[in-house]
Order: sequence, then C-alpha cells, then structure tokens
Amino acid sequence: GTASSKRLATAAARRGRCWRWPNHPGCVNSQPPSHISAEPGQFRRLIDTGHADEVVRRADELDDGVLRDCPELELELARAQARTGKFERATALATTALWGFRVRRDLRGQMRANLVLGGVAFEQGHPHAAEHHFGLVRVLATSLDDRKVQSQVTNNLACLALQRGDFDAAEALLQSALKLARDLADLRAQAEVYHNMNLAYRGLGRFEAGAKAGNQALSIGEELQDWSMVALALCGLAETTSWIELGSDQDALLDRATESARIAGDVAREAMVGRVRAVLFLRRKHHDAAYQQALGARELAEKAQHDLLTAECTAIMAVAKRRAGDTAEAAKLKEEATVALYRLKAHLEADWFEREWAAKIGS
Repeated sequence: GTASSKRLATAAARRGRCWRWPNHPGCVNSQPPSHISAEPGQFRRLIDTGHADEVVRRADELDDGVLRDCPELELELARAQARTGKFERATALATTALWGFRVRRDLRGQMRANLVLGGVAFEQGHPHAAEHHFGLVRVLATSLDDRKVQSQVTNNLACLALQRGDFDAAEALLQSALKLARDLADLRAQAEVYHNMNLAYRGLGRFEAGAKAGNQALSIGEELQDWSMVALALCGLAETTSWIELGSDQDALLDRATESARIAGDVAREAMVGRVRAVLFLRRKHHDAAYQQALGARELAEKAQHDLLTAECTAIMAVAKRRAGDTAEAAKLKEEATVALYRLKAHLEADWFEREWAAKIGS
C-alpha cells in the first residue's frame, strides 16, 4: 500500500548522500599537466581538475620534512588521498595539518582541515565524528564570512540530517545551501544539492519532486562532465523512480551509472550502484541475484574503505539468504551486519535491516 511504500522509501532515502569536499572538482580531464612543483596551489589545481591520483604520485617523491613544514601542502595531499579512497592516510595527514594550523593560529586553515576530516568521517560512515567537524567548520565559516565554505558545510549538515531520517530539517538546510550555491554560481555545488533534495523528497514520499531534483542534478553533472556526480545522480534517480513505477527504466539508469563510475575511476560509486541493484532485486523477489549483487558491491565497498556501505551490503546479503531459505548462512551474515551497523551508530540502516529481516518470507 501507499503507507508501506512511503515507509520503505524513507528507509532508502538516506543512502547515497552527496557531501562536499572543499574545492570539489567540477570535471575529470583525461591528461594531467606535465610539470608541477610541491606547492599547495598547484596540488589544489590538480585535485580540482580531477587529477588527485597524480598528486598522490608526485607527493610520494617528496621528503617527509617538506610535508611537516607545510600544513597547507599536507592538507592538499589529504584531500588527494581521500579522493582516491585512501581514507586512513587522509585522516592522518589532515589531523597533522590541523595541528600545524592551530600552532600558527590560522583559523582559515583549521576550517579547511576540519572540512576534510568531516568529509572523510562521513564517507566512512561515522556520522557523529562528521557532525563534530562540520559544526566547527560552520562556526569558523560564519566568523570568517566565507560563503563558499558555508555552502559546502550546510550541504554536508543536510546529509547528516538525511542519515538521521530528519527529512524536513534536511530540506530546509538544502534550500539554504542551494541559495548560497546559486549566489556563488557554483554548478558542482548545485548538482550536489539537487541530488540530496531528491533523497529528502523521497523520504517525504514526494517522489515526483524527487525525480525532478534528481534530473536537475544529472543535467548539471553531464554539463560539467563530472562522471562521479553523474553516477551518483543516476543511482538516486533509479531508487526514486522505482517508487513511482518499478520496471526496466531503473536497469537502464543503473547501467549508465556503472559506466559513469568506471569512467570516473570511482570505486565507491560503483559499489553504490551494486547496492541499489541488489535492493531492487530484493523487491522483485530475485533473491539469488540480490545476494550476488550485494556480494560484488561489498567487495568494492571494502576496497574503497567505505564502512557503512560495506555493512549495508552485508545486511542485504543476509536478507537475501534468509528469503532464499539458507537460514544458517543468513544467521551468520545477520550477526555480522548487526554488529557493524550498531558500531557505526547507523540507526536508520539498522531499522531497515530489522524490518526486512522480520518481513514474512514470500511477502
């Protein structure tokens, strides 16, 4: 029924939120510049044009002392490590950079370091740590009158509201973030906000409004040739439109999302596509296919060091095995998923898992 559909859609809406890295790249180019030196501004430009992997490679040639003496350079390398999925290394570098900025009493540097740390925490599925860092960023951005960072962190706080299931609060934050992004003429920020609006409207049961916002995110992502953003928007559209009419349209959207994620070299996005496919297979009662999709997605999520996505995939695998009649394997996966979700304080994901596990088999 309608109430049941809205409840299930609400449980799904907090997935795939798009938070903002500082100076997030607007496009992915095919060739990096041929010459750079170890200067923060040059590293920043490389990252912002989609060449984070080149920054990581060049930084490997630097002496450790160069980084220790330059927190700005250290923070740019942290951004590059995060963009290439090396979250533990990113956290270590950003933490050291934050200390360097504190010693200098550099408030703007502290703001940017906290934004990176919050983003990494969010990507790894640690919402409380992310909220701590984003809260500090918001205070500093307001005091420094930095509207670009205010836009970024407002969007990020909306992501946390989505994860809590507070869709009204998320929508209000996203409207503020959209206004800031428009004032700044920041298309990448607008795409991210529209994608998150899709999730908020889906959680509120406003599926047509969600699909409209998702299409706006997709259009901007394609205009920018930001294939990671395109993959994310397509995933969001597939989930939202499935609540309007579940059919082959979602498969076509997810095929495009997989291709875009691979062009971007974004393993986490590719894992996200697999998770969405697995959820849709569950709804179609194709339990073996759901298990295989979730298994493949979990392997990619582990590679990307995405703890929350890994736990979600494990939960889907458990439900699929239970509905396929393999109770022993289902029970083992259930224990693994439950421990992981509660360790991450992923209460909405845990609630979804408990409902799906308790659902009558064959219903």
